[in-house]
Amino acid sequence: MAYMLKEEQDFARDSIKEKLYNVRKSKHYSESFSGLTGIGNFVPTDGAVPYDEFEESYSKTLIHQVFKKGIEIKRELIDDSRVIDMEGMAGMLIDSWNATLEELLHAPFNNCTQTDFTFEGKTFDIAVADGLALASNAHTSKTGKGGTQDNYTTNTFNVENLKVAEDMMKAIKTDIGKKANVKGDTIFASYSIRNEVWEAVHSLGKVDSGDNNVNPYKDKFNVVISDWLNDGYWFLIDSRVLRRNLYFLERHPLKVTSQVDFNTDNWQIKAYARNSLGFKSWEPVICNIPA
Repeated sequence: MAYMLKEEQDFARDSIKEKLYNVRKSKHYSESFSGLTGIGNFVPTDGAVPYDEFEESYSKTLIHQVFKKGIEIKRELIDDSRVIDMEGMAGMLIDSWNATLEELLHAPFNNCTQTDFTFEGKTFDIAVADGLALASNAHTSKTGKGGTQDNYTTNTFNVENLKVAEDMMKAIKTDIGKKANVKGDTIFASYSIRNEVWEAVHSLGKVDSGDNNVNPYKDKFNVVISDWLNDGYWFLIDSRVLRRNLYFLERHPLKVTSQVDFNTDNWQIKAYARNSLGFKSWEPVICNIPA
């Protein structure tokens, strides 16, 4: 079991789970999130304090899902002390969980233009709180005081389109139509465009220019690269606001147990986990999904 735990820990170092998600424990069947609409500016006055009333914004519920898998090792392998073979089989069980988890963690991004996706025959809801896909040109206001908003482009990654994404994020408003406090500080991009992203944010001078001008994007963004993300996909993210809007809820962490089957004398190893994940709101992400 110690070997299997190390396999899981080794894989976790490269996972986006801790890099992008707010990982929380849960003690309930499901968890619901709702926010409050923003408030207006402070008012210059020597009179009574002007109080704003909050309204509840859109809400989102995440329902935990059970995941199970098992393997069976023949008695003969145990009798013959085939330790390497047994470790390999046990390692494949953990590899399966790691791959499952990573695919699920990436699903809200890889399927960001959809409100659900299917994994192993099960359909998962990944709509954000307003009922739309994460990437949409028509995000709505719960109060009706704000206009329709947009966080979706089909732009490929380059410096010019990075500025477009920055400007889109700067234009985001709260539910009551006030300027939102969001600012892109992280680029989450697919492995296929890793070189373009690294060049854009680490070159001393402007990209593709013979001039000696300073690169305004040098070291401006954190970069997260993943080969689990669909080719060409990239996202501009406000990591601070993301922590309030993208959750991984662990109802029951991965637990591995084993037993000897009474009839066959084979060693049975099984794993169980129960969790949920998803976005509450769309505001911290500009989605760039090339056509």
